[in-house]
Amino acid sequence: MRARVIALGAATALALTGCSMLGGDDAGSDGSSSSASQSSGVVNGDANANGAKSAGIDLKNPPKPIAEQTITVNKDSVDETTIELLELRRADNVMLATFRLTGEGRGTESKSAFRLLGTSSFEPTFIDMKNLEKYKHVDDLTSNTVKAEAPLGQPVFMFTAFPLPRDGVTEMDLRVTSDAPAIEDIPMPQ
Repeated sequence: MRARVIALGAATALALTGCSMLGGDDAGSDGSSSSASQSSGVVNGDANANGAKSAGIDLKNPPKPIAEQTITVNKDSVDETTIELLELRRADNVMLATFRLTGEGRGTESKSAFRLLGTSSFEPTFIDMKNLEKYKHVDDLTSNTVKAEAPLGQPVFMFTAFPLPRDGVTEMDLRVTSDAPAIEDIPMPQ
């Protein structure tokens, strides 16, 4: 238990100092405002503003999604948002997860992750249906949903951490917000 507290404390310190929690290249930004290129996977945008830098995402080579869902928002000029789980990996005593949120709608104004989620809180939770257990995200190791923002059509990146699953658990369902339906059968990192 003491090792878990120390690991969480160290991870919190990293997050508060602005260091990347999830590894990867802290890619710089070319400052352009064009949308993501679907053919090459390269994302243009401000890595500091859209959360990519703090989430450890290389905008020139973002990971392919493990799972995704699209939610209907119809709020604050956001029609719908695609939520993608990009990475889920073990790190010491936690699982680290990286998400990409891409909103579609009207206008060119930047929208925060909070707005892309329809003003719902970013509260990812894994649900172990076999053991009937929930694994809630660690608040202190979670991106700020108000600070990470990008124009509609461009991604916003979020990260968080979860407790490690019980031994033998190979997959769980994921709910990103309390209003979103579950994404089923996400494989757990080994």
